[in-house]
Amino acid sequence: MDLDAEVMHRALVDANHGRAHLYLAFLRAMERRWGRDAALSVMREAIRSWGRAQGAALADGAGNRPEALLDSFIYTPDGGRMFGPEVRRCDGEGLDAQMMRCPLKEAWQEAGLSPDETALLCNVASEADYGALEAAGFSVEIDSWKPGAAGCCALRIRKAE
Repeated sequence: MDLDAEVMHRALVDANHGRAHLYLAFLRAMERRWGRDAALSVMREAIRSWGRAQGAALADGAGNRPEALLDSFIYTPDGGRMFGPEVRRCDGEGLDAQMMRCPLKEAWQEAGLSPDETALLCNVASEADYGALEAAGFSVEIDSWKPGAAGCCALRIRKAE
């Protein structure tokens, strides 16, 4: 990998670590004010809305073709290095991928969160992918990371019905 690609990769990982810390800061602040259930509800709504805004660009390039999401979603932004996707299915009807790494999860683990709280935040963060993929015209199921599981999230993306 050349130096420019390495610098870009590090910047992407660092930006995602920052995003993870921001999510945690929002959760803690809202929990203190309104309690955990309300905090989680607001976070899920806001993160899904942010994801929907990202999904417009996906819709333009994918055209309801799951296989088109390989380059525009699964391997982006750095050819797959950051998330380490293992593609298990990719055809005209669906795309299944297991993410083997996640900078968000890594940041929460490095911050000392318990495995259960890390899993909760992984689940909340998956709202961004739900929002993006649904806005792009796909249906999606995400199994977010759970303690003891290998890798991170598993995505099952299908053509919208």
